[in-house]
Amino acid sequence: MQTLLSILLVFTLSACGPNHTRDEITGTQSERITRATSILSKYCKLPGPLLDAHMAEDVISGGLAPGPSNSTLTGVISFPASDLPKWQKVLSPRTSPADAPLFLGHFKAPAWWPAAAAFKDCEFYEPKKLTGRTFGFVALSPSAAAIYFSTGSN
Repeated sequence: MQTLLSILLVFTLSACGPNHTRDEITGTQSERITRATSILSKYCKLPGPLLDAHMAEDVISGGLAPGPSNSTLTGVISFPASDLPKWQKVLSPRTSPADAPLFLGHFKAPAWWPAAAAFKDCEFYEPKKLTGRTFGFVALSPSAAAIYFSTGSN
């Protein structure tokens, strides 16, 4: 009987392996902006309207503990160039540039994720003010009037 219980326990625990999911904002430009604004407004008083937004949340769950084990929130938002000083003020203080800002998702980077060259002129900020998360980076590109972020929960 004890052997049978041991075997069942092993099968039960192995069936509880991690589950990877991606929730990506899709839809029209207006729909993406509305959804991104709703998400980011939980953490930050946005200083102006967004012109476009792409975001994805990757979640690993299903381990031994209930709930998500790890999640990443990644995105690209663009804003009117005239709002650049407002965004800099909201996100400040600046931090040291990330050596190699990497996409932190658990899947392949989406097509909308910028190439490495896009980070050349970026100013870097702590991610918590924009995303509520501690790990990762927020990069503001003055030339593109865009913010790139890739953050993790742990």
